[in-house]
Amino acid sequence: MPSSPSSKPPPSVSFMDAVKQRYGSADDKDAEESLGLALAQDRKWEFVGALKTREKQSRHDRLALVVLRNCGINVAMHEPSAAAAASAGGGTNEVQEANMTRLEELDLSENTALSLTEVGKLVPHLPRLKTLQLCCIPNLLLVKGPTTVALSSAHLSKLVLNNTGFRSLAQLRALVEVPQLKELHLDSNKLISLDVVITPPPASPGTAEEMVASDSAVGAAAGEVVFPHVTTLSLSHNELSDWRAIGAAIVHVFPALTQLYLTDNKLEDLILPEALVARAAAGEALTAELEDGGVLQPYRYLHPLTLLCLKDNTTLCNTRTVDAVRILCPQLATFRITYSSLLPTWNEASSRMYVVAALPTITLLNRGTVRQKERLDSEMLYIQRGLLKRQLDQETRGDADNVDASAAVTPPPRITYPLVDVLQEKHKDVVLAIQRDGDTAMTTGSNYVMLSVTLFFVNGYAAAAATSSSSSLTVKQTQKLPSTLTVAKLKALIRQIFQIKPVDQRLSYRSGDDGVLESQTPLDNELETLGYYGVSDGAIVYVEDASLR
Repeated sequence: MPSSPSSKPPPSVSFMDAVKQRYGSADDKDAEESLGLALAQDRKWEFVGALKTREKQSRHDRLALVVLRNCGINVAMHEPSAAAAASAGGGTNEVQEANMTRLEELDLSENTALSLTEVGKLVPHLPRLKTLQLCCIPNLLLVKGPTTVALSSAHLSKLVLNNTGFRSLAQLRALVEVPQLKELHLDSNKLISLDVVITPPPASPGTAEEMVASDSAVGAAAGEVVFPHVTTLSLSHNELSDWRAIGAAIVHVFPALTQLYLTDNKLEDLILPEALVARAAAGEALTAELEDGGVLQPYRYLHPLTLLCLKDNTTLCNTRTVDAVRILCPQLATFRITYSSLLPTWNEASSRMYVVAALPTITLLNRGTVRQKERLDSEMLYIQRGLLKRQLDQETRGDADNVDASAAVTPPPRITYPLVDVLQEKHKDVVLAIQRDGDTAMTTGSNYVMLSVTLFFVNGYAAAAATSSSSSLTVKQTQKLPSTLTVAKLKALIRQIFQIKPVDQRLSYRSGDDGVLESQTPLDNELETLGYYGVSDGAIVYVEDASLR
């Protein structure tokens, strides 16, 4: 009885089959015929450079980057027949014949039928390969039977294994031999914890001696799992929550780590004792706390980090996490975090200024360069709000005893300002006048700073052309304004300068630093102040007359 079509094994698609399909080949007659037909039909404009591009790509020995996503690859190469092997002298295969000695980056993602063993057969024939991506192959690392090295390379420096069935670092170390690996990506593997070794549950309780022997065997196995040269590790888009558990694995397996990506996890707030934070803010060294047995010892793996990415961790909602990052990452230069969960009631500009002031070592925040002027403005705003909070705490401390405990509700996480004294001493030459603003509900503080602000009438030329009497209208003016000035009062001032009704005014601002690429921040709440929005000295306020068409 003939077998049904569905029972036939899938056709073998090799690496070179996919390369020829994607990049063409010197003997690809079908491509030549299709191009010749198109050119004969006077469609040359659609294929400008197509022949040259195809000719260049068909020279596989010159390719430096190859992307073969979802090409159905299931074998590394076709096994030559006995006759072909005999005629060729016994040695070469199709990958060797392609002579891809310049290839440095290879992406084989989404080829779900491809095994790590087949990838291991391919890599030795690519002597300059430095980057290998094997994403979205869910069963790639789920090897049955005895675990042996499936992938070995002396030159590979970057390995991307996102959504590949990764379970433990010991599993990965047993499957790959990459002594020069510097960058490892383990994203989207549904990790709840970063395990060095996964211990299978015992079949029976066993004796105490057997349990001790098992634990020592696991510890010995964990000690052998080391990636000594990895400096960049990405664990994004998982379900990690425990900072201590992450550190227990990293400190032993990745001793050279300097860049850690933890985007889109479920990390808990990292809160250190207030007394310890105060000591660190005062400049006291915390050497004893970082040593074995100290309160900071589980977080010692964060100390050498120069990059830390915590974006999209919606569980991080306490600003004390930023204070902990400052203490635990003294060499941090690049930091990424989501403002909306950390400071949900603040706008993005003010949130950024808070983080800039709280982390004095960073030079890059959320892909935006932190310049000297921005740091100065951020630290000044930090001082203002910190002094206000201290004053409000003193005023409410006496009323705390009168609050009915039964009616009390859980307060939101407090915004802390442990660096306020340090920064105030740093900027002691700047005079902070103290006064109480009684006509608005301020959030920036009773202290204010005089700001030099440029008011720019965006469509002022249209207004000048509307009537001959306004032809001398000035579209730009510089004013000295207090940081406590509300948007409503600013609109009243603009009415006097540009003769625009407040209801028709549309205001926004950006810093006056021409070296920073930034979008304009709208000033859309008339009850808030310039300080609330983070308007800095030298900022430009854009005034648009919405009544002009």
